[in-house]
Amino acid sequence: MTARLDIVENRLADVERILAETAAAQKAASAVHEQEVAVIRGMIQENNAAIAAMGRRFEELDARLDRTSAMQQENTAAIAALGKRVDELTGQQQRTNQDMSVIKGWQTELNVERNARSVFRRLSSNGALFRIYPHIDISHYVGFGTRAGFMSEEEVEKIQALDFLLEGTRGDGSPIMYAVEVSYTAGYSDITRAVERAPLAAKMLGREVLPAVAAEIISNDFEELAQHHGVLWTYVPNGNRIMQ
Repeated sequence: MTARLDIVENRLADVERILAETAAAQKAASAVHEQEVAVIRGMIQENNAAIAAMGRRFEELDARLDRTSAMQQENTAAIAALGKRVDELTGQQQRTNQDMSVIKGWQTELNVERNARSVFRRLSSNGALFRIYPHIDISHYVGFGTRAGFMSEEEVEKIQALDFLLEGTRGDGSPIMYAVEVSYTAGYSDITRAVERAPLAAKMLGREVLPAVAAEIISNDFEELAQHHGVLWTYVPNGNRIMQ
C-alpha cells in the first residue's frame, strides 16, 4: 500500500513538474511573442508613418503639377497672343511695304517725267526728245482705235496702263518712239509689260514703237533678260527722289 502511494506521489510530482515547466515555457513563449508583436507593431507604425508621409508628398506633387499646368496654360495663352500680335505686325509691315512700293513707283514716274529728256537721251544714244504723250492723248488715240474697230477692249485696257510714250529722234536724226514702263525696282514683269504694250502702241499709232524700261534699281538678272527680249532700259535720275 505504501509503495503504491509513493508511486502515485511520484507521478503527481512529475505531473506538477511538467505543468510547471509547461507554464514556464508558455510564459517564455508568451514573452517572446509579445516582443515579436511589439516589433511588428513598431514596423507597422513606421510603415503607416511612411505611407502617411508618402501621401503628403503625393499631395504636394499634385499641387505642384496643378500649378505647373496652370502656368503652362498661361504661357500657352501668352505665346498664342504673342503669335497673333506678330501676325498682326507682319501684316502691317507687309501693307506698309506695299504702300511704300506704290509711293516709290509714283516718285519714280515723277522723276521720269521731270527728267524725260535725260531718260530719252539715254535710251536713244544721245537723241532728242520731241514729245511726251500724256495719258489724255493716249486715251484719244485709243478711243479712235476702238471706234474704228481695230483695237479690242482687252488691248485698250493694256495700252491705257502704259506709263509713258516718248517720241523723238536718235542721235543720227532718225525718228524713234518708245513705250516706256517705269518701276522703282525693275524685274521680269516690267520687261513683259513693255514687250506686250509696245506693239499695241504701234498698232494704235500706225508706226514703229520700241519697248523700254526706266527704273532706279534693277534685279540681278534684269539686264540679261532685257537684252534677250530686245528691251532697252535706263536708270532714272533720282536727285529729286523723296525717299530711298
